[in-house]
Order: sequence, then structure tokens, then C-alpha cells
Amino acid sequence: MAIHHIEAGKEMRIVGPAKVQIVAAFEEHFSIQDFVPENPPQVTSLSPDTAVSGDPDFTLYVSGENFTAQSVIHFGLNDEPTTHNADGTLSTGVKPSLFAPAEVDVCVRTGPLESNIVTFTFTAPAAGRQGTRRTGPMKG
Repeated sequence: MAIHHIEAGKEMRIVGPAKVQIVAAFEEHFSIQDFVPENPPQVTSLSPDTAVSGDPDFTLYVSGENFTAQSVIHFGLNDEPTTHNADGTLSTGVKPSLFAPAEVDVCVRTGPLESNIVTFTFTAPAAGRQGTRRTGPMKG
């Protein structure tokens, strides 16, 4: 951990995500601005962008710009556990068994900044054929 002393009347600028602890030897007036990325996140696509309600769990990949390790996928009404992948995408697990057919809003949040909203669609399962089961010989 680096320790920096700042002389009275001087300013220190912190660039990038950082954890900051301030210890004042005397009661002084000071202000701190939370780190805010310069550019908001932008979602360009979801992969996949649709699933069948009730299907097995899968990983959703979100592609876009200005994602950081602090970016979080907001899926429907919840912030989801999010992984910032080496290729710049974000990912999270999705459980189609928890969703009825519906359209769900998806966005990415980085601190106070929020991306555009894209839609993920849960579709109804295909109707199964209701054939007649034969138990004996056909009569003709």
C-alpha cells in the first residue's frame, strides 16, 4: 500500500478504480469525488439473446465498450454476479427455469453510470405432440 502525504493547499488526483483511506491529523476541510469512469458502458450485443423458459442454465455473454472490472450486469430487476472476461466481455449465469415467457431488460452498470438497455427474450417451450399410444393390434 502506498502512503502519500499532501501538503496543505495542494491537491492529489486519483485516476482509475481505487480504494482510498484518508486520515487527517487535524480537523481540516477537504472534499473527495468518487471515481467515475469518463465514458459510460455501452452494450452492443448479448450472446445468446433468447432462451426457452425452463431450459437448462447457461452463461450469458455481454459485449460492448467501456466495461471495467467494476462493471455489473443488471438482468431484469437484479444486479448479477458478473465476470469481466479477458476478451473484454462480461458474463453471468442465467437460470431459464426461473422465468416464464417474457422480455427482460439488460444493461451494464459501472458505478453510477448505466449503459443502454437491450432486451433478452424468454420464449415458451414448443408445444409437444399429443399422439395416441397404441397398446394392441390395429383393427382393420
